[in-house]
Amino acid sequence: MTRIALDAMGGDLSLLATIHGIDYFVSTYNVSDVSFSIFGDAVEIEKRLSEFTAIKRSAIEIHDTGTNVISGSEKPATAMKHGSGTSMFEAIDSVAKGQADAVVSSGNTGAYMALSKILIGTIENIDRPALVGVIPNTLGKTVMLDLGANTDCSSIKLTQFAMMGNAVATTLLGIKFPKVGLLNIGTEASKGTKILAETYDALSGCKSINFIGFVEGTDVTNGVVDVIVTDGFSGNISLKTMEGTIRYINSFLKSGFSSGFVTRIGYMLCRKVFKDLKDTIDPSSHNGVPLVGLKKIAVKSHGSSDFVGFANAISVAVNLARSSFVKSVEDSLCELSYAA
Repeated sequence: MTRIALDAMGGDLSLLATIHGIDYFVSTYNVSDVSFSIFGDAVEIEKRLSEFTAIKRSAIEIHDTGTNVISGSEKPATAMKHGSGTSMFEAIDSVAKGQADAVVSSGNTGAYMALSKILIGTIENIDRPALVGVIPNTLGKTVMLDLGANTDCSSIKLTQFAMMGNAVATTLLGIKFPKVGLLNIGTEASKGTKILAETYDALSGCKSINFIGFVEGTDVTNGVVDVIVTDGFSGNISLKTMEGTIRYINSFLKSGFSSGFVTRIGYMLCRKVFKDLKDTIDPSSHNGVPLVGLKKIAVKSHGSSDFVGFANAISVAVNLARSSFVKSVEDSLCELSYAA
């Protein structure tokens, strides 16, 4: 039995997305060997659970943290100092203590990263974990990190991110010698900040990583590299820009194909193509990114995620918890450290 700890009070939709997300996960993935520890306001959780039929009450443990919540505006330092007793803190702590196999939260990203680092701990030689996403591209998939956990990064942290991204691409995507690129405003070696120049030099001297140099924003989805490394500031902006563009395209197509009889016929003829496109680029289908570099599994769900996205984040947590992901990443990092 795999047990997942859930921070039910985090995110824009909090309890609604969490409970509905569990119901959708259970009914969609047809699982019977996953149980949940839900941390939050017990009265409200019970009320929400009664609204859904797919959830077996025997698979649920409720841990009452009342309305103690780490807000979206709370600083990580404040969360670490005063976070005990909140839904996020207690959910993470249950994984740290071995009471659950993985944790999922849609809450404050900075606080989530900081608390996970302190409570769960990081793999040896890793300063801070990074949010790692797998993004579809024209040739397959691209690993990208960091996506928002670390907004201010030194060249040492970026180099560690490259090593972690390399390990993730090898472990999750099965790519033997992934091509690694460093996100910049141009591909020329002379461009970018001092930190990017230092990172470029460090990665260029690392023989165990297939570093191809700088890449631009247009390279994120064209498949030119398997791993894109950046700080959490640029990574988060890139991710949300892509999500916003996807919503615009969906809205534009929906409006265009419903504007008249002929366009409706055109849509009917191309319906499967557009469904495949929607499934490929729908942010909910890719929601749930792990904090890589931790000793155990912590998955971050998007703050505005709906129940479908939250269910997908649960699925990511379950799959990672059942795999040898942490050990594989740890072993890969050890090999890279020795080979560097």
